[in-house]
Amino acid sequence: MKRPIWILVLFLIFEFSSQAYELYNNIVEDKVWKPGETLLGFLAENNLPLSLYYNLDDSEEKLSADIRSHTIYQILRDKDQSIRQVLIPLNEELQLHIYKEGEGNYTLTIDPIRYQTKDKTLLLQLENIFSKDIVKKCGNFPLAVKLEQLFKDRVRFDRLKKGDTLVAFYRQKVRMGKFYGTQKVYAAMLETGKKQYYAFLADDGHYYDQNAKSLQSGSSFIVPCRYRRISSRFTLKRWHPILHKYRAHHGIDYAGAVGTPVHAANDGQVIFMGRRGGYGNTVIIRHAGGYKTLYAHLSRFNLRVRGKQVKKGTIIGYLGNSGLSTGPHLHFGLSLNNVWIDPAQKIVITKQLHGVKRQRFAKTVRKYQAKIEKLLQQEGTDGKK
Repeated sequence: MKRPIWILVLFLIFEFSSQAYELYNNIVEDKVWKPGETLLGFLAENNLPLSLYYNLDDSEEKLSADIRSHTIYQILRDKDQSIRQVLIPLNEELQLHIYKEGEGNYTLTIDPIRYQTKDKTLLLQLENIFSKDIVKKCGNFPLAVKLEQLFKDRVRFDRLKKGDTLVAFYRQKVRMGKFYGTQKVYAAMLETGKKQYYAFLADDGHYYDQNAKSLQSGSSFIVPCRYRRISSRFTLKRWHPILHKYRAHHGIDYAGAVGTPVHAANDGQVIFMGRRGGYGNTVIIRHAGGYKTLYAHLSRFNLRVRGKQVKKGTIIGYLGNSGLSTGPHLHFGLSLNNVWIDPAQKIVITKQLHGVKRQRFAKTVRKYQAKIEKLLQQEGTDGKK
């Protein structure tokens, strides 16, 4: 069903608003999703039709359950305080969009998040605290978080000194006038104690130092079962060709034979074993570092490991077709601090690049090292003036 043109126009205006403002007697509010809040509770609290929730299909219901605590969302109200529109981010690419059609009639859809991107350069002389200085310089808190992640295993932030230098080349994302989601860093350099620490983004999506050594720490995750093929990969935004709706797929589907053993992808504790909605028979394991793995559509469990600590490779169940599944497969999901991430990022960890990949990476290193050197020279020249 096509939406009325006025809804599309208002939606676009609403999306790219930079602050709360009045628009033809309407006002946009920034709200925060409370810990423990649910979509059903939100609808009831705001006198919106509960049918919006009960009419969700299984995949939409899964997405709505993934709304993170403290997520900032927007409500557009009429002058009588009734809700005209709501935008609630589900992940970095999709959002719930609730809007009024006619008198008291509401529609709920899942739409792509519209954001703007721009490539930027950061050159910073540290003064106080690493992350605080970054936010003070460019106002971009997500960038500060990303850069901390890149250097935290090699640098003691409490030992950084005034005058230490940080350089970063990155792509910032802005939604409704605010920095949004993960900021993509192409290259970064931190100079402290007359030593330079580098981080470069390679073609495989991982970060390496100038010698092509991986910056990822911790134990890698293994593929949890033997499989015939990967029937579906991880994506935050996918247009379903049959349903004509946007969907996210929070994991990797490994198609295989019923009864194939499924193994723990890493050391951890089994914290759930049972039925879980459309996932069917499901096991969830909590790992060190804020990671959790999910194994769905199992045919049966290894009941001996329920609630137990398990080692990487331990059999936890057997591949099946339970729940909402179109064929025998394992749905394998991975989350970090309760946010779904692509399992392939942690399964395929290359300690060091080789061959053609290393040659391409070397070109990237030379390109950004030249840019960094030029920036530092310009800074030195300007400082002498």
